[in-house]
Amino acid sequence: MRIGLLVAVIAGFWLVAYADLERARNRAIHDGLRQTANLSTLLEEDARRVMVVADHALRATAAEGTIPAYLVGETAGGSGATTGPGPALRTLMIVERDGRVRQAAGLHKPAYVADPPLAEALMGESRAFVGPYREAEGGWRAAMIRPLANGSAMAVAVLDLDRFARLYATQDIGPLSIILFYGENGVVLSHSRSGMRALDENRAFFASVLPRLPAGENARTLSGLDPTEGRERIGTVRRVAGWPLYVYVRIRTEDVLAGWYNDRWKRILETAAVSVVVLLLAWLALRQLGRLETTTQALRASERRSQALFDSSFQIMGLLAPDGRVLALNRPACALAGLPAEALVGHRAWEFRGWARTDELAAAFRQSIEKAASGRFVRYETDVVADGLTRVMDVTIKPVYDDRGVVTVLVVEARDITERVEAAGRLATALDQAEAANRAKSAFLATMSHELRTPLNAIIGFSDIMLHELFGPLGSPRYRDYARHVQNSGRHLLDLINDVLDMSKLEAGRYTLDESWMEAAEAIETCRALAAVPADVGGVTLAVECPPDLPNLLADERALRQVLLNLLSNAVKFTPRGGRVTVSAVREGDGRIAITVSDTGIGIAADALARILEPFQQADSSISGRFGGTGLGLSICRDLMALHGGSLSIDSEPGRGTAATIRFPADRTGRPVAVDGLPA
Repeated sequence: MRIGLLVAVIAGFWLVAYADLERARNRAIHDGLRQTANLSTLLEEDARRVMVVADHALRATAAEGTIPAYLVGETAGGSGATTGPGPALRTLMIVERDGRVRQAAGLHKPAYVADPPLAEALMGESRAFVGPYREAEGGWRAAMIRPLANGSAMAVAVLDLDRFARLYATQDIGPLSIILFYGENGVVLSHSRSGMRALDENRAFFASVLPRLPAGENARTLSGLDPTEGRERIGTVRRVAGWPLYVYVRIRTEDVLAGWYNDRWKRILETAAVSVVVLLLAWLALRQLGRLETTTQALRASERRSQALFDSSFQIMGLLAPDGRVLALNRPACALAGLPAEALVGHRAWEFRGWARTDELAAAFRQSIEKAASGRFVRYETDVVADGLTRVMDVTIKPVYDDRGVVTVLVVEARDITERVEAAGRLATALDQAEAANRAKSAFLATMSHELRTPLNAIIGFSDIMLHELFGPLGSPRYRDYARHVQNSGRHLLDLINDVLDMSKLEAGRYTLDESWMEAAEAIETCRALAAVPADVGGVTLAVECPPDLPNLLADERALRQVLLNLLSNAVKFTPRGGRVTVSAVREGDGRIAITVSDTGIGIAADALARILEPFQQADSSISGRFGGTGLGLSICRDLMALHGGSLSIDSEPGRGTAATIRFPADRTGRPVAVDGLPA
């Protein structure tokens, strides 16, 4: 009997070792599949980006009839279409149908196109994708062709397929594995393994066996026998989004299981060693059978300690049968019921008024127990009377299952949360009071701002009359200086009051937009003219860069000017003499209008960018003393843009300048305006 048990234990160890090895093998296969899926996703995104960039360059060239200046720089420098090791877009050309190159940009600028596949494709009248083909110097290439808008020539984008091969060769997938980049026709454009002479001589060598996906399917995981090599392999083929191209990552099973093969014999030796140890332990275990009684007594002592811990808990705890009968209780539960445990065990829990003081609470308690008995976790709040006081209890009923999944015991816990509920009520009251105080503050600021504006307007007006000496000379020149100081101080204070009034309106939600269709370029020019004087005084160059066909904008013209003037004022104020402030506007690809005020000023520290848009906040506490201001301007700009459904973003670097950008949503833009002012 004992020997048979020992044999069963040893056999169990070997079975566990075998199962672990199988699991490790399956896990290695699964990891390999996940590796191919992740790698194919990255390589598909790389190929998609290359094709999109090349197509964009081709479209722009075909539309304009010449290679745009910005594409000449990008193609020559490799910035626009560079992903991975080297530039993917090798050459961008405009080619006559007889092969003469009218214009070229990039790493290779031929005067004449002589490669047969590309030269033949130039004779066509429509878009084409040519490749793969090998240039005279030996490199593999593919070309995308599109006729110019006027039909006079063809725009050609030459892709460096060897660049993909270099990228794929850097991936650590094992010496027997391969990465393939091919078209819908099965012709391989590029691959990761060098020395495959048959494939290099005939890129359609695997055309009949390479997997293709039906419409609507973007990726597929493959496993099984590889028909090209007669070996087991796993892999993932993924369609390049928007293009009839595929990326196929294929890994040999030997590469995936290389580590598993190394660990297999190690695990066998470990299991053999464990078996020997088990034999020794079994011999020792036979000697311990006489101590079983001592162990049983210790177990009973442990049960008593567990019961002591159960009884000493301050929480109300109990065990119920699925039908609601009480199985066990701790002392706090008995004290709440007002009865000893002997009088409670075996009875339905909802029958005792100490736990459910009304018929409604008893019915709710019973329904909760029935829900828990059906396998659901139940949690609710109820109130009980303890020591003459009503207490709020947080009650949970958790089902406990046996090995067959049947509910056998319900664990009931109740916690006194009276203080937490009362604290939540006090917190809600405090929040209401805080909101009321904030509304009262906003109303007070609005009232005081209105009351102060009237005398300030009088001060500014009378000081202006004195400066212009409308009713006669003032006498001493000092009087003119005094009047000018009074006027400047009054205007500064009026601007401050206007900011406070606008902020109070925005916080109170009483700021109403007066919207109309307007020309954004005209508003920008108006604000530039107003900011020109302080810019000239500070020795700052002020420039505007707006396209002539900038669309109309649906906005509150006063609010837009207020935002632009505020951003321009800050840019001029914080730009040292000899610096530059530029206002630019552009219609983005998603239809939004973005207006950017950039400067070459002192910049903003990264830790200050998070708080600079909040009211009364500035990048540096010393700024208000050096440059003036209250810290309300940017907060008002942000809130005014939010009322328009737009946004304000700030990018800055200390010592290099700041760029503040406001964006209006696409539904606030109209048709572009031509140079003559009519809709384009």
